[in-house]
Amino acid sequence: MSENGTIQEARIESLYIWPVKGLSGLALKEAQIEPHKPLAHDRRWAIERGARVFDPLNPRHVPKGKFLQLVNTARLAELESRYDPQTATLTLLRKGEQVAKGQLTTPVGRHIIEQFLAAWLGDEIPGPPRVVGAGEHHFFDVPKPYLSLINLASVADIARVVGKPVHKERFRANIYIEGPEAWEEFSWLGKTILVNGKPMFVAQERIGRCIATGVNPETGERDMNIPRTMLDVYGHKDCGLYLEPIAEGVIRPGDRISIAET
Repeated sequence: MSENGTIQEARIESLYIWPVKGLSGLALKEAQIEPHKPLAHDRRWAIERGARVFDPLNPRHVPKGKFLQLVNTARLAELESRYDPQTATLTLLRKGEQVAKGQLTTPVGRHIIEQFLAAWLGDEIPGPPRVVGAGEHHFFDVPKPYLSLINLASVADIARVVGKPVHKERFRANIYIEGPEAWEEFSWLGKTILVNGKPMFVAQERIGRCIATGVNPETGERDMNIPRTMLDVYGHKDCGLYLEPIAEGVIRPGDRISIAET
């Protein structure tokens, strides 16, 4: 990083939301940012794995283990999900073939998705799945309105130490960036991140990683233990940052990233 906080050639590589917790993401051409709010439609829905733990009439943060996700149901990665934010319609495909489609804002649409998952997963889950959501509630791992950022150079360094390619989508971020050196992003904690020169985010926390990162997003196989390897090599299992939005604006792939030092 230079003395004025500019990262040489740093830019946003891609943007994603993950409309249904545990399922695949949706790449964005642009993202509307609002102060102190997460991205629209990100983790908008979740799927209970038997126990009824979420009350749509009294939405609150629920520990992630109560829902279907890769850490407890790796086979979810075998599904390709497509989500239409305008209609809240979820389409599930397996090996390129559509297996279920339902509008999640309707009881019938949710039931279609639930029926498929119940039949497909069988006794791999402890009880009948239930699709849940509530207005503007988001099912994040932490109860804060953050976006997540991943430095692709850090992912490349993890690939170096595990000795095999590591797909960026294992980390399920909203913002992927390229340009900074590996792990440089950890020095940004507490600092303001500028997009095209405009202050947009404050870097708030490092993101600790769980064994969900060990699931290959292309095959659904649990083929490595990334947190264990990171602990052995780096002494920590953190990858990425949680960002708090502080301004309104639109960000896009290709936008320049810099850091305000004060």
